[in-house]
Amino acid sequence: MKSATLARLSQPARGRRARMTTLPAPMAGWFTAGNLASMPQGTAMRLENWRPTNTGIVQRGGSKTRATISDGPVESFISYNATQKKLFAATRTDIFDVTTVADPNVPPPAAVSGQTSGYYSFVNFTTSGDEYLTAVNGTDSLLLYHPDSGWKKITDTSSPAITGGVTATLSFVWVYRNRQFFIEGGGLRARYLPVGSIGGALGTIDLNGVFQRGGTLMFGSSWSVDAGDGLDDKCVFVTNQGEIAVYQGGDPASVTDWRLVGRYDLARPLGSRATMRVGGDLLIATEMGLLPISQAIAKDISVLDQSSVSRAISPDWRREAKARRALPWEIVKWPERAYALVSLPVTNGSQQGLCYVLNTETGAWCTYTGWDARCLIFHNGEVLFGTAKGKVKDTEITGTDDGVPIYYTCVANPDHLETSGVLKTILRAQARLKMATPNESLLSGSTDYRVKLPAPPNPAADVPSTGIWGSGRWDQALWDATMASALTDIVKTSIGLTGFVFQWQLQVTGAQSSAPVVELVSVDVSFETGGQAL
Repeated sequence: MKSATLARLSQPARGRRARMTTLPAPMAGWFTAGNLASMPQGTAMRLENWRPTNTGIVQRGGSKTRATISDGPVESFISYNATQKKLFAATRTDIFDVTTVADPNVPPPAAVSGQTSGYYSFVNFTTSGDEYLTAVNGTDSLLLYHPDSGWKKITDTSSPAITGGVTATLSFVWVYRNRQFFIEGGGLRARYLPVGSIGGALGTIDLNGVFQRGGTLMFGSSWSVDAGDGLDDKCVFVTNQGEIAVYQGGDPASVTDWRLVGRYDLARPLGSRATMRVGGDLLIATEMGLLPISQAIAKDISVLDQSSVSRAISPDWRREAKARRALPWEIVKWPERAYALVSLPVTNGSQQGLCYVLNTETGAWCTYTGWDARCLIFHNGEVLFGTAKGKVKDTEITGTDDGVPIYYTCVANPDHLETSGVLKTILRAQARLKMATPNESLLSGSTDYRVKLPAPPNPAADVPSTGIWGSGRWDQALWDATMASALTDIVKTSIGLTGFVFQWQLQVTGAQSSAPVVELVSVDVSFETGGQAL
């Protein structure tokens, strides 16, 4: 009897008028940290190579090789960011100038050779006389760069000289109150130089009695705190075990002008370059998630996950942090495009190239697949990444990844279509897109939490951005290759599925020469209800 009733409910009544609902594009981004029956509207179960914005979701641009420096991994970027801008990429043994490369497939001559580690930390530092770059890696002598003199190894006998310690032990550098600070690798000591100086005698900050979990110092940073009467800069030291020591003051040698504010617990960091500033706060990528340091000093570690910037994707973040812990993660912010990239390095042959992407204005997440980002850099208004196969790649500039098609996949989170607990027959769906470049889209659907994606569509043909009225796709021509004047394209499909919840799915295969200008605005769904399920 029950099966017969359900069978009747699954059939749409004759003459019944279909209902229509409009679902906005998932501007709230990729969301997996919730129950499937109550996911927030405007979120996606999968959001690959679609980036959420303030108005919809847009397709990412492709990547293109700028330089080839090795058969092995590009381990670091170093950016000289003065009036004259220079970009360097490092392997384990060499540093290469990749600012401008004659042939992207032929390695340029090495600017520095004979090194023993390629994982660098660097800062741009301005003295009263000029602008310099300091780079350290923990095993080789400190490197100082200036365009006029090139790269120079700094020791206790060089000019300028750094005395009072061995510069080859310095593994991380940052600037706090116009003074260069360093981590002395392998222990719990930090070092520092005189104010406004690129040389001089190293001072020592011994933190052996401060931390309680052991381990070693991993990195340091300045951190600005708003105490209600203006921003107050503090100096932060972080260990590989996730402990934080916060100091205040301007002179570490002074008992009156340098004091410990507190020691706090954090989850273990995923890399010394896996940090990002947002306003005055400092975000640190940890095994638990992307955590603001302001929350770490205010809450117990057991509840820090609730304050994580990556809370929406915490199951995926934790899984990948466990699987990809063998290599350091990195974060880079792209201010002009209002997003940040988190690199998830490939640590074994079964993993794919992957980046997590954060909209820095809305907090929405997505993933970029196909990018084997071993290291990242924001340089001269652009973001680049280095691969495990020695490639330096520019981003967001083409419609493919070096000729390889880009697969754009969006699977919305389950939606009850305003009729919770009611069986529905999904009739049709249509996606509304604003576009100024060619696009061939495939719209489909799934019901009742069982996602079934069809094969991705064939790539769109590369056609001019202008057309003749009546000859464009859906009888519309492209007038202007800008999003402001992009046409609205409607992708329609029949669904013909019955279920209690519905998930629309949009797939695109990109293989054009120019970067796509395509934005999904909304998806309209028509359906009929078949009665109560109970």
